[in-house]
Amino acid sequence: MPPWLAPAVAPGFPGAARRCYTRRMATRSASVDRDFLVVAAIGTGMTARAAAQGGADMLLALHAGRLRVMGAPSISCMLPVANNNRAVQTFARAEILDRVDLPVYFGACVFDPSEDLDALVAEARREGFDGICNFPTAVHFDGAMRQNLEYVGVGFSREVELMRRARAAGMGTCGYVRRRAEAVMMADAGVDILCVNFGWNAGGVAGVPSRYSLDEACEHARQVFAAVRRRRPRIKCTVEGGPITTPEEAQQVAEASRADGYIGGSTIDRIPLETAVAETTSAYKSVAHLQQRIHSLKSEWLGDGHEFGLIGRSAAISSVVQMIRKVADSELSVLITGENGTGKELVARAIHAASRRRDQRMVAVNCAAIPRDLLESELFGHEAGAFTGAVKARVGRFEQANNTTLLLDEIGDLALPLQAKLLRVLEDGSFERLGTNTPRRTNARILCASNQPLRRMVADGSFREDLLYRLNAVEITLPPLRDRIEDIPLLVRQLLPQIAAEMSLRVRQMDASAYRALMRHTWPGNVRELRNVIERAVIMCDGDAVTARDLSPLEPSEPAPDSGAEPAVADGATGAAAATEPALMSEREWIMAALQRNRFRRGDTARELGLARKTLYNKMRRYDLL
Repeated sequence: MPPWLAPAVAPGFPGAARRCYTRRMATRSASVDRDFLVVAAIGTGMTARAAAQGGADMLLALHAGRLRVMGAPSISCMLPVANNNRAVQTFARAEILDRVDLPVYFGACVFDPSEDLDALVAEARREGFDGICNFPTAVHFDGAMRQNLEYVGVGFSREVELMRRARAAGMGTCGYVRRRAEAVMMADAGVDILCVNFGWNAGGVAGVPSRYSLDEACEHARQVFAAVRRRRPRIKCTVEGGPITTPEEAQQVAEASRADGYIGGSTIDRIPLETAVAETTSAYKSVAHLQQRIHSLKSEWLGDGHEFGLIGRSAAISSVVQMIRKVADSELSVLITGENGTGKELVARAIHAASRRRDQRMVAVNCAAIPRDLLESELFGHEAGAFTGAVKARVGRFEQANNTTLLLDEIGDLALPLQAKLLRVLEDGSFERLGTNTPRRTNARILCASNQPLRRMVADGSFREDLLYRLNAVEITLPPLRDRIEDIPLLVRQLLPQIAAEMSLRVRQMDASAYRALMRHTWPGNVRELRNVIERAVIMCDGDAVTARDLSPLEPSEPAPDSGAEPAVADGATGAAAATEPALMSEREWIMAALQRNRFRRGDTARELGLARKTLYNKMRRYDLL
């Protein structure tokens, strides 16, 4: 427990002194500064004890919490259904104070003009509360209602004054705010904990729709915290309410805004069973520390493609995940199409991982990376003496993949004779090794991937029409990253910690300027390009947060032209242009520019540059462009 959470022992108040002493003894073995503060805003002793068991750092005793467990919505605490301050004192005295070894803050209401603030603070100390928070609060009101509260002297300004007086009396303070101006007022009043409240929680009993989306909440909290930390660098900044209904969502907002903690109200004590409350609080407590737990929560609660490594919540990627689940247990061949870098092999591995064949290792072949004169032997195997150098028999990939899954990547690079052999395997599972006519059989499930326009290749005669029909029993088309830019923040949050850890660098996040730069780029290289950009940015970053400057020379780009059709080349014009470009730029830049023009299609790039495909591949590997 941080030292600032334990107020000084007040002479003349033996109950408060006894509780504070007990807590201080407990703090001697605790960390002096929590990485992530979890606060439970509750209304009963049951939830108080369960929250403590789950690992909460402190409690807020709120009239709203009491009303929730009675079946009323949190918003009822704003109505004159009871004397808020007397009600809190009564249930806290009977059920919470002296029953938990955590700091307990008093949820004070200042809407009653007859309430004396000094007397209210003194009474809270006498009861044994460790601090005061302003809840219910005027920040939930807008328009004329808010103006009238301020006009008659019982609005937010009075709440700020209550915090000043509580602090002067030696009590801890937690200030609820919504807007930046309110946060600055609370910071200037010296509050220990600042809570940006996004409104009534959508997940509570009789919850109401949130006025913020998760992304809007992230950005709003980030701006508010940046403003108050310039004035009070050591202030504890927390978030609560609105769109946050799960530990994963709390983590998302906390990471994006650099929050120091989370306050849970209806998301905690709306759960009736004490054991469930303990588990929920424990999950909130662990969000900043246990990445494995977060992974399982995402898989269990979100139901998306996180378990497959497919990160994103866009409709486009959700549709892909749904298709994966539908086709995984079938034996149908699947054609996976999409631009380079969109994750076609990842989708193939996801299909295999969700299939009945997942206990066997998937076999993968990149048809574009193997010379054509060796590809037939690679796929079907050969007997000893089948050709020069074949000193012993070799098992091909189709035999290796018996009873498992075989991925044929870049299927469009298969020569027509091999396409005919592949068609036979797809139809009856039979093939022959090179050098023999003895038929063999395989029970491999075939998945194919291509970034080339196969239907156009059928039209120009470079791909068999009957093979295409046999391959695309099911076709899964991966969206380019530019068509799902809303997934970029999620991808960054997944990739950045991994890359920083791999490079042993202490880069933790990206700031808003970097995200804006990423969102403006059109990503011709898709997720693979995004990873390369992040790797470069992590190396270039001088602090713990990547900025737009670290992403240089990444700039907004225009959509690349369709490279499906061959560019017109007149008498070596392309070769001449290619020959002059290296004189104006480095060879790496020359190759990268050509790759971007051709959407990272190596065949098209090699033809444009006048290079052999293998030569281009070797240069890309040398310059780390793969």
